[in-house]
This record gives sequence, structure tokens and C-alpha cells, in this order.
Amino acid sequence: MGICSVSVVTNALRLHPSSIFMSALPAADEREAIAMYFQAARRTCMTELFLDIIEDEMQHYVMTMHHISMLDPVQADMLREEGLNELTMSGMMKKMRAQWMQKSAMSEPEDVVVSPLDDEELEAVCYLTKVLVSEFHAINKYQCYMEKSEIIHNKHLFCHLMNEEKEHVAELTKAIFEITQEPLPPETD
Repeated sequence: MGICSVSVVTNALRLHPSSIFMSALPAADEREAIAMYFQAARRTCMTELFLDIIEDEMQHYVMTMHHISMLDPVQADMLREEGLNELTMSGMMKKMRAQWMQKSAMSEPEDVVVSPLDDEELEAVCYLTKVLVSEFHAINKYQCYMEKSEIIHNKHLFCHLMNEEKEHVAELTKAIFEITQEPLPPETD
């Protein structure tokens, strides 16, 4: 990926940078919670409770990523490149239309079941989550550096580095989803 053009840097700053900056933090928090609840489900006598909470946290992550992809077209592109269209707003709209069309044809289960992870999967999800969280934090830092810098070359550099981190977010999310069988189908409450 090349260095960002002046227009990309300028457009990124017009999109309420604090909105993009603040969006990555909840996504990181959701992934940490999911990993922690998987550990708790595996290691305590409260397996069903934690698996039920995981389901909600997984849905929260998808909602947060929809929000990020709406504010950040670069992240949306990276998610699409990894085949994670369901995390982008365009993917969400297609899914909603498809569900609306199917709604009358068949009834959906009220609750989605999340399965516990084995030890190897759990360890992988924990490591992947720690790395993913650090990528979200790096994106936020580079966004701040880009906003604060008055030197255009620095803005380009920070934009480029930030976009590389966004690619890592997409790759790590895909790896986690392969293990956890996400994204889950939506609940009908």
C-alpha cells in the first residue's frame, strides 16, 4: 500500500477524526471481553452463562465494526479484501434485506448457541485478541499523530502506517472468526 495522498489525509481529517479514533476503542474492548468470557466458560462452572454473554459481545463487535466501516472507508476496504463484508455497512444492508425477504418464509431461532473452545482454540483466540487490541491502539495513535503533525510528509507517513494497521485488523479478525464461527446470525428478540 502506497503513502496516502494529500486528499486522503485531508478527507480523513474532515470526517470528525475523533469519531474514528473513539470507534476503535470499543471494538478492542469487545474483543477483549469475548476472549475473557471464552476463558471463563472453559475454566469455571458457569459455562452456559459465559457462552450466552459471548453471543451478545460478538454482536456488539459486529455493530462496532459496522460503525467503524461507515466512518473509515480504508478499514471497510480492508475488511472486504479479507472477505469480511458482513462487518461493513454495505454488507449489513444486504444481510438485512435478505433477512427481511426470508422472514415470512421461515421462523428463525430466538437464540444463537455459541460453543465452547478447546484449549488450543482458546489459546489462539487469546493471543489473536491481544494482538488485535494492540493494532486498534496503534491505529488510534497514528490517527492522533497524523492530526497533530503540521508537516505534510509526517501526515503521509502516519496515514500509511495507520492503514497498514487497518489491514492487520482485518486479517486478525478473519483469523478469530474462523475459530469462533463468527459473525453469528442475528437474534430475533
